[in-house]
Formats: sequence, structure tokens, C-alpha cells
Amino acid sequence: MPVLRLAMAQMNAVVGGFTQNVASLHRFRTQAASVGADLVLSPELSLMGYPPEDLLLREGFIEAADAALAQLSMAQNLPPLLVGMALSEGIRGLRLAPSSDGRDVTRVLDAAGPGHVGDALVAVSEQGIVAVATKRLLPNYDVFDELRYFHPGVGAHTIINVEGVAVGLLICEDVWTADGPAAELAAAGATLIVVANASPYARGRRDDREAMLRERALETNCPIAYVNMVGGQDELVFDGQSMVVDERGEIIARASAFNEELLVVEIEARASSAGIVLDTLYAIDPSREQPLHVNQVAPALSEVEEIYEALVMGTRDYLRKNGFRSAIIGLSGGIDSSLVAAIAVDALGAQAVRGFAMPSRYSSGHSVDDAFELAKRLDIEITTLSIEPAHDVMGHMLAPVLDGEPQGVTDENLQSRIRGVMMMAISNATGAIVLTTGNKSEMATGYSTLYGDSAGGFAVIKDVPKTLVYELCRFRNERAVEVGDPEPIPLSVLTKAPSAELRLDQRDDQSLPPYDELDPLLQLYVEGDATAEEMIASGHDPELVLRIARLVDASEYKRRQMPPGVRISKKAFGRDRRMPITNAFRPEP
Repeated sequence: MPVLRLAMAQMNAVVGGFTQNVASLHRFRTQAASVGADLVLSPELSLMGYPPEDLLLREGFIEAADAALAQLSMAQNLPPLLVGMALSEGIRGLRLAPSSDGRDVTRVLDAAGPGHVGDALVAVSEQGIVAVATKRLLPNYDVFDELRYFHPGVGAHTIINVEGVAVGLLICEDVWTADGPAAELAAAGATLIVVANASPYARGRRDDREAMLRERALETNCPIAYVNMVGGQDELVFDGQSMVVDERGEIIARASAFNEELLVVEIEARASSAGIVLDTLYAIDPSREQPLHVNQVAPALSEVEEIYEALVMGTRDYLRKNGFRSAIIGLSGGIDSSLVAAIAVDALGAQAVRGFAMPSRYSSGHSVDDAFELAKRLDIEITTLSIEPAHDVMGHMLAPVLDGEPQGVTDENLQSRIRGVMMMAISNATGAIVLTTGNKSEMATGYSTLYGDSAGGFAVIKDVPKTLVYELCRFRNERAVEVGDPEPIPLSVLTKAPSAELRLDQRDDQSLPPYDELDPLLQLYVEGDATAEEMIASGHDPELVLRIARLVDASEYKRRQMPPGVRISKKAFGRDRRMPITNAFRPEP
């Protein structure tokens, strides 16, 4: 059987960054040439980044993509490339290659009708543009909204013939359905299936993908190469972990998680004459006979390590791609701000992170001490800015309106908002972005202050439940010990009772159930879409279930005003869970 050497470009694309993306694709293609690859496979929409959202509706965007594709099609002495992009009928203006069977590569787009855009995988080589495949199944669930932008692919399936191997082209969702496009490609003569993906990270997603690929391989009796994007884009993080399975569904190659990488794999596949012939015209490197770093299988990360790396990458790319060079964090000495600081240092470097301790009359001495100890261990600068003068002045200012100085929740929120104002002022003056420290448990129940602790540019752990915050902190400490570094999170932070310290002797469990009781209920209600009745039937206390459900429902208006943050679950607030703010429906037992 013939052996195809495939180079899989696990790429960190920039949405709308055509210049950067063309440069990255050229770099990967050049690397692939150096190891004698027969074909280079890039992720879904790699030329324009994923998801481009309403940029697809903006005048000139598709034309810019066509121009970028033209640059790729003119490259010389490089292996053929499968590039992901949104494609309209503008392809007719590009240099088209004659195919051996006389097939017009624009026919698939003609059938969609004028003005429609396809999510495409385009084969380019020194022959020019050889073949086009368009995505047939468009996801419209979870974070996906593709029916808003794309027309589903129509017409014949696309197979290209490379070195006697019939390579069937698919895009992301197309491979997830049994008896779907993958099976149709195999029936049409494909002996290898390649899939371009932009599959966002979520807990458990790697296992889902591996199980699905095993099913498709057994169904089609074909090896399957699955390349995935890597990098952060707003709330989404793409984890890479590109892989190849053989016809039995066994993993024969896997790229690492959360890193750009060129995964080179030699795939044995059945010979076939099916498909459009894509000639390999460039000069093959003589090292082909003794390849290095081929068919590597990167070790799988533990779940907690995957989550931590997703948070680091999501934070780094949000700042880098939006032009922020540094970050500031309010350090309370608590567990949440400690985790955010550790992630920020791992993402940006210690010199780019600065902490501020902002004690009030209710702040305990050990909290300030813990904040400084954390900063010392992370090697970041920390400054004390007492909010007490502002708290005192604002209390006097409000007294005539409130018939006395602020009390209760009003006074608690006032302190938080003073801190928010101070952090945003520093941000304005320095250009550093404010990283907020609220977690998913707090955002779910509304246990946060609008324009206070929620004020900032990026919410690093907004999709991380409180119990997972502790687990991530312990993991980060263990990682430090393994390499001989001091544990960044002080033990006192991990062991003390969580508190906002906005009133005397305050603790979180005075306002909320203990987090080990709260988080399982939130997971059922928010991520599992369980009804109150189902939660009660599963053994949870009816009164507590109704209380938590009502807190979640009543806090939607707060969540709409929170900054974006890294998505690590299969249902995060924002893109995944879109509830109306004005909502009269209430759960009943």
C-alpha cells in the first residue's frame, strides 16, 4: 500500500489577520517541505481565523480572503496545501488549475447561488487551485452559529489523489455524523480522510473526539487525519491535540496540547485512482528516506492540567492579539485572585503583571500579608492602596441622601466599587488591562458587585467553579514543586475560609451554601439544563434547589455586563447559555 507523508499545521490563527495567517501558513509549508511532505493540512478557516462572525458580512472581507488565497497559490517549490477559508464566487478571479477529469472546481459554489458563502477547504499547489470542498453540515448549537453565515456544501464530495492515495476532504462537523459525509466519501473511493477543524476546548472534549474518530474509522475502513486549531479567540480556546487514527481507530500520531506545532505523519492507505490528481511538483528533500519526528504521539494531559493550560493560553492570546502588553490585578489575599495572578504570570511573565492590595477597615491583617507573600513567590510588583480615605469621604457624601451613612449591602458594594474605580484609573494611566477575579460560582448566583469586582477587561476564571479554583491552585503548587520552585499559592490562602471581607467577620457561607454543595447544583442547573424537579428527584434539598435556581435566574442582568473570559466547560455563560434578562418564568418543584 502507498504511504503518504502528511504535515498537519496545528496553527494559531488570528481572526481577520490575513497577513499574519499567510505568513504562518507559509512558515508551516516551508517546514513541511524540509521533511519531504506530500501534502500540508491546515485547520478550518485558517486563512481568516475562527470564528470570524459578522466580519463575514462586512464589505471587503471575503475579497481580502480571496487576495490572501492568491498569494498562497503563487508560492513555488512548496508542497500542496489544504487551506481553510470562507469562499464566495470570487474564486473565479483566481488562477484555476485544469483537473485531469475536466471537473470545474467552481461547480460546487455555482449550485449554492450567487452571494452565498461557503466554509471551504481549498487545495492549492504549483498547479494553482486544484480542488474545493465546502462544509456540508453546519453546527448551530453551543458556541456555534454557522447557519447565520454559511450556505451548506452541495454537489459532489471532493477527493484529491496524492501519490496514489485518494484523499477525501471534510471540515469539522462533517466527520461527527454516522452514515454522513465521511461514509459517503469512503463509498466514493476515498482511502484516507482528512478533516480541517476549529474545535474549541471544553472539559472532556479530547475523549469525545477520540471516541468519534474511532467510530468513523471503523465505519469507513479509512485512516483519518484530524487537524485542529490552537490558540485563544475572545472567550474560546482551541487546544490543538491534532491526531491521526488508522483504519482500526488506533491513534498513530498526536500533536501536543495548547502549542503551535507541525505534526508530520506517514499514513499507510489503500491505493486508489479516485479523485482529482494533485501532482507533487516541488523538489522532495532527500531526508525523506530517514525522517525525524514522524508519527509522534504526544502524551495526553490530565484534566486539571488541560484546564490550567487553557486558562493560560486564553489569557495570553486575548492580551497579545488585542495589543495589551501588561496586566494589573487586585490582590485580596484570597484564593481567586491568587489563581488569576499565577495564571497571568505564566501567560505574560512576571515583569508584565502588577498587583494592588486595597485594604479597607474590614480587611484582616493576614489577607494583606497573604497578598504580599503571593507576590513575593510569583516575583511580581505589589503596591498597597488603602481605600479607607475614599470609603470615609463617600460615606459622608451619601449620608444626606441615605439618611445616614451607607449600611449593609450598600456599604459592601460601595467598597468594591471604589476598588473598581481605582483599578480602572490605573489601567487608563498605564495601558495595562485589569484582570478580574470572579469565578463561575459567584457569577452564577450574582455574588458579585457590578462596577466593582466585576470591573475590568478580561475575566480569567469566569467559567471556573469555586471548587475547581482550589483544585487548580493545588495543581499549580504541585507543578512548582516538581521543578524545584517554591509553591506560588501560600498554604494559608488554601486553608482559610473564603470571604469578601466587606463587613466584620464576613464569610462566603453566610450568603451562599458551602461550595461543595453549591457547585454540583450549579453544574446540574447551568451546564446540565436540569429542571428543579429533576434536581429534587435526584436527592437534593428542595428548598436549596429552588433558592439556587432563583439566584441564577435573577442574576442574568449582571452576567450580561461582565467582561469576556476563558470558556473551559461545555456550557459557559455568554456564547453557550443565552437566557433573556426579562424573564417571568420561575422554576417550581
